[in-house]
Amino acid sequence: MGSSCKITRFLAFSLLLLAMVSCRTTLNTPEQVWGYYTYEHGWSYDTKEGHITASETGTMDFYPDGTALDSARQEYVIVLNNGGKVTCVYNYISPSRWRLDGEDFYFAGIEESFRMEVVEMDPGVCSLEPDRAEELVNTIIQNVRSGISREVKFHLAKLTKRKLVWSYTYLDGHTDTWEFYRNEFCIR
Repeated sequence: MGSSCKITRFLAFSLLLLAMVSCRTTLNTPEQVWGYYTYEHGWSYDTKEGHITASETGTMDFYPDGTALDSARQEYVIVLNNGGKVTCVYNYISPSRWRLDGEDFYFAGIEESFRMEVVEMDPGVCSLEPDRAEELVNTIIQNVRSGISREVKFHLAKLTKRKLVWSYTYLDGHTDTWEFYRNEFCIR
C-alpha cells in the first residue's frame, strides 16, 4: 500500500473521529441525563383565596429506564385576601417518567405512586377557622395531584456533567427555569 493511500486513510479516519466527537459533545443524549441531582426552586401564583408563594428544596434521580424520583420539602405561604396568612410544609414524593428528544425534555409524574403529605401547618395570623385552613392546604395537594400525570414538554436549556437546566413557557408568556446540580459523590 502506497504512502499516499495510508495518508488518505489516516485523514479520512481522523475526520470521521472528529465528526463523531463533535456530535457527541453537541447532542444531548439520555445517558448524559442519568444521575442524582439536587435543586431549589420557587414560584408564586394567585388564587381566589389570596396569593401563594411556594419554595422547594429537593433531589431528583434520573434512571436509565426512563423513570425518575422527585423528592422535595415544599413550603407554601398563603397570604389571604382578608390579610390572614397560612404556612404549610409538605413532603413531596413523585415517582415519574422522563424522555429526551433533542432539546425537548418530557416529564410526567406517576399518579398512582405520587405522595404529598402535610408535615407542618401554621395558621399564623389567620381569620380562617382551623377546619377551613386545613381544607385550603388539602386543596393544594388535590390540585397538584390532578395534574401530576400530565406529560409536560420542557426546553432543555443546558446539560453538562455538573448541571441540568430546563425551562417551561406558560400560556401567559412567562418562562420558569429549574436548575439541577449533579451530585457525583453520591453512590446509588
